[in-house]
Amino acid sequence: MASAVKRFGATTSRWIMVGLLAGGVLILATVAIGALGTIRLYESEAEVERANEVHLGLERLLELARDAETGQRGYVITGRVEYLEPYLKALPQLRQQFDSLATLLQDPVQKQRLTQLHGLLDRKQVELASVIAVRQTQGFEAAQAIVQNDTGRQFMDRARAIVEDMEATVREQTTLRQAHASNTRDTAITMGFASGALTLLVCLSFVYLASRLLRLEGVAVAELAEQKEMLDVTLSGIGDGVIAVDVDGRVTFFNRVAEALTGWRQAAVIGQHIESVLTFRRGPDKEVVENPALVAMRERRRVAGPPGEPLLIARDDGEAHIDASSAPTFDVAGTLLGAVIVLHDVLERERAEERFRLAVEASPNAMVMVDARGTIELINSQTERLFGYKRDELLGQPVEMLVPLRFRAKHVAHRDAFLHAPAARPMGVGRDLFGIRRDGTEFPIEIGLNPIETAEGVFVLSAIADVTERKRAELELRQRSEELARSNQDLEQFAYVASHDLQEPLRAVAGPLQLLQRRYQGQLDARADEFIGHAVDGATRMQALIDDLLSYSRVGRLEDPQQNIDSGEVLTLALRNLTAVIDESHAHITHDAMPIVRAIPTQLTLLFQNLLGNAIKFRSQDRPLRVHVGVTALADEWQFSIKDSGIGIDAQYFDRIFLIFQRLHTRREYPGTGLGLALCKRIVEHHGGRIWVESTPNEGTTFFFTLRDSAT
Repeated sequence: MASAVKRFGATTSRWIMVGLLAGGVLILATVAIGALGTIRLYESEAEVERANEVHLGLERLLELARDAETGQRGYVITGRVEYLEPYLKALPQLRQQFDSLATLLQDPVQKQRLTQLHGLLDRKQVELASVIAVRQTQGFEAAQAIVQNDTGRQFMDRARAIVEDMEATVREQTTLRQAHASNTRDTAITMGFASGALTLLVCLSFVYLASRLLRLEGVAVAELAEQKEMLDVTLSGIGDGVIAVDVDGRVTFFNRVAEALTGWRQAAVIGQHIESVLTFRRGPDKEVVENPALVAMRERRRVAGPPGEPLLIARDDGEAHIDASSAPTFDVAGTLLGAVIVLHDVLERERAEERFRLAVEASPNAMVMVDARGTIELINSQTERLFGYKRDELLGQPVEMLVPLRFRAKHVAHRDAFLHAPAARPMGVGRDLFGIRRDGTEFPIEIGLNPIETAEGVFVLSAIADVTERKRAELELRQRSEELARSNQDLEQFAYVASHDLQEPLRAVAGPLQLLQRRYQGQLDARADEFIGHAVDGATRMQALIDDLLSYSRVGRLEDPQQNIDSGEVLTLALRNLTAVIDESHAHITHDAMPIVRAIPTQLTLLFQNLLGNAIKFRSQDRPLRVHVGVTALADEWQFSIKDSGIGIDAQYFDRIFLIFQRLHTRREYPGTGLGLALCKRIVEHHGGRIWVESTPNEGTTFFFTLRDSAT
């Protein structure tokens, strides 16, 4: 565009100079000839303009009168004040309009008519005001009666007649003045036509040439300014450093990012040679390399920066890690104009890559990153140790080489499905997986998957853990659990059979001993009575021990289903079974409102009976025995408490008392087999609950246990 303007300007400049001289002379002559006619024409046009203003003023008077009458009638009909707005606005404007017309009219007849019109409209305003007052004071019907007479219409008809006469006079005067103005114009045109024709031709030619030149130049300047502004804004706002040089290698543009990277200011480098501003080095020896802008201009192609680890030496001898590229610039004719250098700071990227590499390398798991095709792009040292490969043996290889042959075909499909909808997958989720080492051995693994989206596409980072030891430990634990379950079952079976089968021979011993004691008591010597008493006592204790052991073994064997039962009824049954010892000990037993629970009725009865019996047995001799059965609602279970005022238990024995055959007192102090609390613990755990104790010696003991709510 700029070159076209130059060519056109050279051709037309000579014609413009000639046209200016000739046009100046002719214009002076034309001005002199037409001056007189122009003055006369101006006077005629002023008269015509005044007549038009009079005509418009009269029309405006009638319009304002109609507005005032319309506002009055709207108010009379509706009684709403807002309808008076046209009336109120019209009054001051009518006065202003009369004043304006009075200054315009010069004809005495017209002034007399204007005075008559003023009087009529004044009386019309008085009539309008009186109707409004009547409407305000006497109401609609009285005001309507005034409006419906012919007074208002007669006023307006006379006013219109006066206006029509005045307008007719104005039209006649206007016609005469227009004719006079036309004659004057024709005379002026005739006088100046001859000299003006040539002047017009010269001027038109000059205007055409000048306007085209200016238009072309303006368009070119605007386009260049717009392009330059857009380019400056774009290059200044991008995140990379941008530097432009001319064909001599001198800097013509330097954006803010380039300033930050190099330490130079734009004002200091504009016009300087690029090699004095930018210095590039590479390699461990920091060898200086040629500036890429000079290479791009010499080879007339885009070139990348120095290979290796590019360093840009800043103004203060600092170093910046950058990627540099350059491309030559040409005009529309293909002429080389210079080059542009783009500097991209890669320090943060290198730091991020280094942090990522160190994090992957330090992971306790094997880390393998593959691309969308399943090619291994990155591994850590743990991968080498786990699979037995060297790093260079895995990089660039398909990841399926780490998968056993029997799974490889399916693994490709699984990998494609994951990449179709990539989402993080934690370790331990999914099927059992296996890997294969370099020596061909398989081993169980767990894999966590994380998709990584980059500009190059989606990569998958896999965390792989060897779970051989854990699988072995799980297998051993499962086997031991099964063995323990079998052992417990055998022990329960043995305890049940032993306690059941011992009943018969014990009865064969206990029965004759009791008969011997009753029949021969006092007939033998004291030693014989003592021996018989020991034998009967031992048989009795053995009988109790076998009964308790049988009850203990039955808890895990009973097939009675759990059901929703009223724990209050079960507690009442347990208290009824303990009636004799309660009366003997004078125990005072209370309880809260008892809930509905999920349990086996017979076992819950035995649980209450044993715990209450314990409270009675281990009562204090120094104070009355008080026992309270409390209940607390939890999230999905009930917590029971049996609190007594007995002798209490030392905290060191809290765990021991729930073990089978464990006693804290001698049989002479407190009789029993040591199975009561063990049986309670077995019952509670069989119901899926917990049992524990809180106690203070010489103050009392509270046993707690939980049972499921009936709703669960």
